[in-house]
Amino acid sequence: MKRFLSILSLFIVIMFIIGLIKLAFSPNSNYSYPFLNAKLEYLKKHPEYNLYFIGSSKINDQIDCKLIDENIKGLKSYNLGANAGFNLENFQTLEYVLENSSFKPKYIVLELQDKINITKLNLKTERSFGAFNFENTVFASKFQKEEGNYKQIALSWASFILNVFHFNKHSDERAVENAHNRMIDENQGFSPLEYSVVKRTEEKELKKVIQDRLNRYHQDKEAHKPNKALVDKINGLAEKCKKRNIQLIMFIPGPAEPDAKKLEAYKNAFKVPVISLINPAEHPEFHLYENRWDYGHLNEKGSKILSQKTVPQLKRILKLE
Repeated sequence: MKRFLSILSLFIVIMFIIGLIKLAFSPNSNYSYPFLNAKLEYLKKHPEYNLYFIGSSKINDQIDCKLIDENIKGLKSYNLGANAGFNLENFQTLEYVLENSSFKPKYIVLELQDKINITKLNLKTERSFGAFNFENTVFASKFQKEEGNYKQIALSWASFILNVFHFNKHSDERAVENAHNRMIDENQGFSPLEYSVVKRTEEKELKKVIQDRLNRYHQDKEAHKPNKALVDKINGLAEKCKKRNIQLIMFIPGPAEPDAKKLEAYKNAFKVPVISLINPAEHPEFHLYENRWDYGHLNEKGSKILSQKTVPQLKRILKLE
């Protein structure tokens, strides 16, 4: 183990030096994702939106901002979600918003996740490298150190170098579509899966997966402990938001994933409020076939139920009617 740590430390130092030299000539920018970039450009021109939802497909495909606004006076919200947008991607998006005075939110709702690991699947996409700016890489290293996952630390720094040197990334994130997308400007960013290329999972298979995840949720008796690095990161982001007079709110949308109990352990860990809608006993609708699209997502009908259930939680926190 000591030999491995020594080699790893030397590897990180070399990459750090190379990275700093490269960054001096070519600083990292927000990771490239055409659909998200189009949303950000739209918001720059529309300062009337005072609440942003930031997160993965569980935001992008499941939060109907029009429905929320109809039920809360004084709120004009926008869905800034991006499919496969996990912790590092979302942190980068939030930082981008905070650094740009064109954005005028009073509230930001950030999806709570603990998805930091680099997998074979996300190594193929530009977002995985693009999200590894220096700050995110340091955070990922701290997170993985606490988890005891030294392989992921090495992969994080390798991704940082790939990002710095603008590694030839997968083409699916390079094809910028110029065509009009009504989801961006007419639907306040909300993109139900019915209008995507993702096919609905067959009923028999989907019901099987739903039941399996419910069983795993109820069988999880482990006393999960919040990762301190993630807690510190969120609290740090909350302070940055506060300096811009923005209220940060963490959000755990349904349906319950295999890691649901781990996320619930964070409910009282932050200096900001947390909205949680993943407990199957409290929200059984999210686990009915008629409200689901695939393994981890709701269909449009289910998304409206989720959005409706978000309303009273936001009212309570924001003290709006």
